[in-house]
Amino acid sequence: MILGSVPLYNIFAVIILMLTAEGGEENGLDMGKRIWSTFRGIITNPIVLGIAIGMLWSILRIPQPKVFQTTVSNIAALATPLGLMSMGATFEFKKALKEIKPALIASFIKLFVLAAVFLPLAVMLGFAGEQIVAILVMLGSATTVSCYIMAKSMGHEGTLSSSVIMLTTFGCSFSLTLWLYILRTLQVI
Repeated sequence: MILGSVPLYNIFAVIILMLTAEGGEENGLDMGKRIWSTFRGIITNPIVLGIAIGMLWSILRIPQPKVFQTTVSNIAALATPLGLMSMGATFEFKKALKEIKPALIASFIKLFVLAAVFLPLAVMLGFAGEQIVAILVMLGSATTVSCYIMAKSMGHEGTLSSSVIMLTTFGCSFSLTLWLYILRTLQVI
């Protein structure tokens, strides 16, 4: 599921961030240049590149030296805490309060609407048990720190994305518990 959904999430994120980047229209980018710029953003996205390289590595069955495995695992363990520290260090409450309405709407969509729309579809398609729980976690869990980093790297201020990350991180423990209760009550899991 992660292999299929993470590239799609990142492709859509790049498209949205490129189309809403400040300065795109002021710099005189016509539609053709914006499309090419968006395409280039997708194929140079570090997460999409990492997935492509990882898939290629796996398909070719290239052995991983122990030093490489240890280094990658240490970096992976540090990635989220460092991203959260970076986000927290630049967070400005005054700017966040100005964008509280879209942050609340986006968080509500992430924690409740996506699951409400796609969980019934998944059940109708025959998914059950652990598969439904995995789909719920993909749909209704907290927004990842990489969203903030991607928004910042693509010229956005990052206030809205950091607000959504914080709100969904706080809210997902309640929303996931609610969704699990509903799924258990309906005997889906």
